[in-house]
Amino acid sequence: MKKISKHQLFVLVMMEQIGSTNLWALGIEARQDAWLVILFSMLPGCALIWIFTELHRHFPNDNLAGLTTTLLGKAIGWPLAFLYVLLGLFNSTRNANEFTELLNMTFLQRTPSSIVLLLFLITLVYISFLGVENFVRLTEIILPFMLILISLIYVLILASGRIDLQQLTPVLENGMMPVLKASYPTVVNFPFGMSLVLFQFWHFANDQKSVRKVTLTAAIFAGIILTLTQVTIITTLGVDLAAGSALPILRVVKLISISDILTNFDALGIFLIFIGGFYITAVHMFSASMLLSTLFRIKDYRWFILPLAAFVFWYSGVYEPNYPFHVKFLPAQSWQQFVPLYDAAPILLLLIFWLKKYNAGISK
Repeated sequence: MKKISKHQLFVLVMMEQIGSTNLWALGIEARQDAWLVILFSMLPGCALIWIFTELHRHFPNDNLAGLTTTLLGKAIGWPLAFLYVLLGLFNSTRNANEFTELLNMTFLQRTPSSIVLLLFLITLVYISFLGVENFVRLTEIILPFMLILISLIYVLILASGRIDLQQLTPVLENGMMPVLKASYPTVVNFPFGMSLVLFQFWHFANDQKSVRKVTLTAAIFAGIILTLTQVTIITTLGVDLAAGSALPILRVVKLISISDILTNFDALGIFLIFIGGFYITAVHMFSASMLLSTLFRIKDYRWFILPLAAFVFWYSGVYEPNYPFHVKFLPAQSWQQFVPLYDAAPILLLLIFWLKKYNAGISK
């Protein structure tokens, strides 16, 4: 069996948590308190991670498909696991289409979006065929560069004199209610709740006892980075411009100018867009293929990669015709998938496990 170390698990979780979330103005519905939305969402987000890892602790050799079929039986567990396959495919499609559109709008205006998407998926298929271990090793290389670039953006925008801390005031102008509304379900689950997708990777860890600690630590670090990013976006652009921007972090990058000499850092934005989109799409594609391999009892999940990529290529054009459609229906999709499949289902699965364990104890 392939194994990943604690350090590799940490970078895997960090990349999954930061991924594309670093590009957006998360929680901007709370206006200047958006950064507080991230901090507040970390608590219930970490509670969800505790639930996920508690399930994993009792089923350390299973992915979600193995967990649901073992705990609920084939009649209920198999269809539920297949729902998670569809969820992985749906999120792969959303992310692939989203970042294809963003690259097409910002840097590759004259290139047909279908060509950009095709090249994107060919790269993804190639990386997926190299296997989980090589994918994680690639993550070990990419994450430090990504963190350095994010830090560089912070430093350069500060040196450009664009930061205005007054944009963060007044703090909690309308109380906690806007922060609470902005936190759930979107920010609690995106990114924290979406760590459920890592259930397909946790059983590869060579130190099973460290899974929860490593995952929670990485999620907290990612939350701090996301908080700093939201502070940077709001203090640089202001609330209204941040809320109206399709890609606020790119607007921040475009404002970097030190003495009119150090300018045009758009390459930083290109890197963050491509890596964020590629990584999140790859994780969900891996997840869907691993679940299918368990459900259909096929040992090598890579048999499913190519057909899934072909489906994503077709479905991305059918489901989401353009980027405005993508943005408009995101809140509705948050309730459709986050609440039932990322929140309610894992909680119910853990309760069912506890009840079965309790009843087994009584019967003895």
